[in-house]
Amino acid sequence: MQITMKQITNRNITFTSNESATSTVTTGIIRGVKHNFIIDTGTGGDCAQAMLDYLAAEGSTLPIIVINTHSHWDHVYGNWKFEGKALQIIAHKLCPELMNSRDWAHDVAELAKDGSIMLGEVHKHLPDKLIDAPLHFAQDGVLIFPNPGHSPDSISILDEVDKVLYVGDNWGADEDGLSYWGYDESHAEGASDEEIDALYDASFFAMMKFLRGYSFETAVLSHGGDVAWTDFVELEDEWE
Repeated sequence: MQITMKQITNRNITFTSNESATSTVTTGIIRGVKHNFIIDTGTGGDCAQAMLDYLAAEGSTLPIIVINTHSHWDHVYGNWKFEGKALQIIAHKLCPELMNSRDWAHDVAELAKDGSIMLGEVHKHLPDKLIDAPLHFAQDGVLIFPNPGHSPDSISILDEVDKVLYVGDNWGADEDGLSYWGYDESHAEGASDEEIDALYDASFFAMMKFLRGYSFETAVLSHGGDVAWTDFVELEDEWE
């Protein structure tokens, strides 16, 4: 598989590509009223270009706003493709710092050794609109808000019109179904296994309480495609 497109609602189109031989990553487009929103830019320039090609084929000339759900490589390696083509790249205020903390040349070499798949060229291009509070594009019906969990710079994006929530890597899914990725064990360095389990459980229920503050029917996972809100509820029931 190179890049597979899926229209999940009238306004939301996802693009899924391999990030390794066994895993995929999903980016997306929300077609708003005043803007087109690009959710993450994937593992290289080809991922970004696929979304630009889609908009061109649709004849859409709305200004583009790019959003990075967090700083990890498979979400930002295509940022550079939007230089001069997007009004801005929005991310959490910690995202540029985390991107700059890495040796990009070393990371690219190590990822290639690990069998990770970078589609197209990779260049560092930092986000330029940084947030630490919700940002609302009311005319477009798009809400962007910090949602730390999987990483300290995680954000989520809600399409209020089609009731679609992009959750980044705070959740994932595989053949066994939905799972919670929103707790970083590095925060509990030195803790016992029992303490880590308790912190993980507390984090899960806190995230579920947080999600209940937003009205959505479908969630787009960066790893695992799209799932229904009812899948979250079922997972919570099983957890209890």
